[in-house]
Amino acid sequence: MLFLAQLPRRWVTIQVPGTYSERILATYVGYHELPPTPIDVADLGWLRDAPRHPEDYLAGASEDAVRDLSVQAVADLLGDRATVPDDFARFLDEGLRDRLRSATDSYFDLGDFTVPVDGGRLLHLISDSQWVYHWLLYLGDDGTSAVVGTTSSAGFTPDPDDDQQEPSEYVVVANSFAEFTWRWWMDNEIFYRTAVDRTPLTPNQQSYVTQYGHPTSP
Repeated sequence: MLFLAQLPRRWVTIQVPGTYSERILATYVGYHELPPTPIDVADLGWLRDAPRHPEDYLAGASEDAVRDLSVQAVADLLGDRATVPDDFARFLDEGLRDRLRSATDSYFDLGDFTVPVDGGRLLHLISDSQWVYHWLLYLGDDGTSAVVGTTSSAGFTPDPDDDQQEPSEYVVVANSFAEFTWRWWMDNEIFYRTAVDRTPLTPNQQSYVTQYGHPTSP
């Protein structure tokens, strides 16, 4: 918890269609004022009932991934006896990854190693296809968890031929894996419905959009 306490909080995401946008400096923007999550968000029932998207980059192993997301891969990195959050374990056990899709071709990648931080460690989850941004699961020694974001490739072995990378700077993007997944799912479903399918938003999606606050650069 010590690690999280010193970090700023900001939901880093794609530009959500229909929300007010200030100048965007990169692929993603950051929001401070967010729609509330459903009461049952941790159950993942909303994701379980969602359509599958087997063609998306998040649905299966990416050729760019060092280590694809799986129950065994998580155990290999954390140790067989490691405790993971219930919502993350449910997501893995039920194979719900193909309900998610990404407007920026992001993909799951657990990386080379976990990153030790004050009071816990970080497990890399998702990389943007251009390596513009990364999302990692914080696992506290006290059982707490959250999702953090960074522009640095934390969790990967540096390429000796690359320039020396700046130290990682993190922001807390969600208080739980379930919250992170729900917001990712909503944002990207709204994008695809608006920009790709060209169909009206559902009442639930429209309500979500109108509750968004002003974004800031990540």
